[in-house]
Amino acid sequence: MCRWLAYHGPEIRLSTLLHDPEHSLLVQSKHATQSSWVVNGDGVGIGWYKDDPDPGQYRETRAAWNDENVKSLARHTRSGLFLAHVRAVTQGVVSRTNTHPFLMGDWLFQHNGDVGGFKTMQRRIDSELIDPWFGDREGQTDSETMFALALTHGLREDPAAGITGMINTILELREELGIDDPFMMSIATTGGDELWCARFAIGVTPPSMYWGHGLNLRNCDGGCTQLHEGATVVVSEPLDAEEFTWHEVPDSSLVRVDDGGVHVQPLELCSDN
Repeated sequence: MCRWLAYHGPEIRLSTLLHDPEHSLLVQSKHATQSSWVVNGDGVGIGWYKDDPDPGQYRETRAAWNDENVKSLARHTRSGLFLAHVRAVTQGVVSRTNTHPFLMGDWLFQHNGDVGGFKTMQRRIDSELIDPWFGDREGQTDSETMFALALTHGLREDPAAGITGMINTILELREELGIDDPFMMSIATTGGDELWCARFAIGVTPPSMYWGHGLNLRNCDGGCTQLHEGATVVVSEPLDAEEFTWHEVPDSSLVRVDDGGVHVQPLELCSDN
């Protein structure tokens, strides 16, 4: 499984989370501790918002630990809203176009998990997609199609409805087509304002997801970095060993992060089969 993080708060250097913590995303790329896939070396990507409504994007097929460009970019780029992802392939080949986070319009999206039976339902999902999202896909992953499906269900206008609509469509097709393979996801998405995340699975334990607010992170050099009290980090697994400062997101939950804090609520789904 992939590993990812998302940040919402006052501007910081991207390296504050990608590189500096004792269990940073770069460390997780070769030594994940809460996944059956220890190594996540099939690509690395970052999407960030700065002064332009359209986000910056960096995606590379190198393993994160071997990518000097992403390390330099993270040290020299500041943002108050960004996503970052290290990939372990489950669907699609290793390529830039299949590397997260994905960009459509001015929205970013990243996913950890697997849509079991995706090939069986892909044509049916494609028939649900509307323009421009149908044609905006560049790769072949289930993840990017999930993004297009969420946009079709109104992600830009109502993120909660877009995310639940995407999940409900997959659940309905699983039942209709008799698909029993596990469906699991942890996702993060944003259009440059609020950050939205969700954790869900059927037939298997959902991918891990945690959030922390105003963290005092232990760094790999033995020091600590105190984040602003208004800073929120959502991650696949904690960035340090201070587990009491991290809150696990319950299964079947939707997370909204805004300037007012972190809001966790149950997903409103049509089926829990």
